[in-house]
Amino acid sequence: MSKILSCTLSVCPYCLKEIPAKITAEQDRVYMEKSCLEHGSMKTLIWEDSPENYLKWLEDGGIHTDRLPRTEEEVCEQMRKGEFAGCAQVQPCSAALMTTNRCNMDCPVCFTRKKGDRRYEPSVEECREQLAFYRAHAGQDALVELCGGEPTVREDLPEIARAARELGFSYVQLNTNGLRLSGSIAYCRLLKDSGVTTVYLGFDGVREDAYQTKYGRSILDQKRKAVEHCAEAGLAVVLVPCVIPGSNDGQLGEIIRFAKSYMPAVRGVYFQPVSYFGIYPEGENPRITIPEVIRRIETQTEGEVRAQDFLPGAYEHAACTFQGIFLCDGTGKLRSLNRRMRREKSEDGYRSIRKSTKLLWIPGDKKMISIGGMAFQDAWNMDLLRIRRCSVQIIGRDRQMRPLCTKYLSDIYGNKLCPGIA
Repeated sequence: MSKILSCTLSVCPYCLKEIPAKITAEQDRVYMEKSCLEHGSMKTLIWEDSPENYLKWLEDGGIHTDRLPRTEEEVCEQMRKGEFAGCAQVQPCSAALMTTNRCNMDCPVCFTRKKGDRRYEPSVEECREQLAFYRAHAGQDALVELCGGEPTVREDLPEIARAARELGFSYVQLNTNGLRLSGSIAYCRLLKDSGVTTVYLGFDGVREDAYQTKYGRSILDQKRKAVEHCAEAGLAVVLVPCVIPGSNDGQLGEIIRFAKSYMPAVRGVYFQPVSYFGIYPEGENPRITIPEVIRRIETQTEGEVRAQDFLPGAYEHAACTFQGIFLCDGTGKLRSLNRRMRREKSEDGYRSIRKSTKLLWIPGDKKMISIGGMAFQDAWNMDLLRIRRCSVQIIGRDRQMRPLCTKYLSDIYGNKLCPGIA
């Protein structure tokens, strides 16, 4: 029999209607359970660990678990009506500008678009206006990401990066699959000269099977060349593996070793447990959660990176992220710079995150690397109390900031909650 740990609000994966949900525990697993009057009951794994360890992780991330709502009425007291579909509730640590919905791939699993979507590609001037709005909203130290689709399909992408630099953004991140970067060092240098500081590179493994699952083709060599070209051009690289059970969850340690071999150009590894937005296979969709990712990292690095080296986020919701900072010592081993402690949420915590991101994820000579990850929410595990603290947001063309998870949230048919806002 399950034990109720807390209550929240979620959505139905079939109709996206807001519905009550319970966070429950069974032995060494934590689940979200909910029921839609039209589509029935659903149960989704959200944490692969004991309820005691789950609650301690939340406490370490500044959440007072004794104050979590235990009834639907208490949830409603903590939520304003209509908050979910509205604007973001906190200042972003970083925000993404959607430059295009075009792509140079046709992945079997895609969360940014649905086949048949109308083309979206704002002009350079429209991008500049959105960036100016975001900087006025978020402040001078704001971080910006250029995303898509695949941004590098735009020939004028360097102009957009240059516009960001001219507006005062000192950190400009390019979210990319790396295919175009793999083909030209000159293009990487152009991006660097235009203002891009950091390449956030989809990198799912060190063997081709990981790419066959996600991309439907073999592109490991191109991923490796993209890293090498970025290093030569002076761009910082963050490797971003989407962790899919049964595909690449056995390669996490090897990915970290690959990152070490390209330090200091590679500045981070940021794991993303798979979420189900947009296009995804029908039927049972396997889950892997933060504690299992952390355990696999420890096992697969043979204890070089330990579970105790990671901290939960404290500005964003603790269940959303994990993070660790490591220095490569004289023996070539990673040594943790973290100190495990309980942290309290600070209203201006976004500033320290922005500062540390600029310190860790821009080009540098020190062999320091961050290892962490973010668990994005989908319609099966969406927790509206977590959304209130979303620190990664989308710059809407309607001049609104929206939590990233709500921007891409879709039902099982690929229909989005907020279509056309980006």
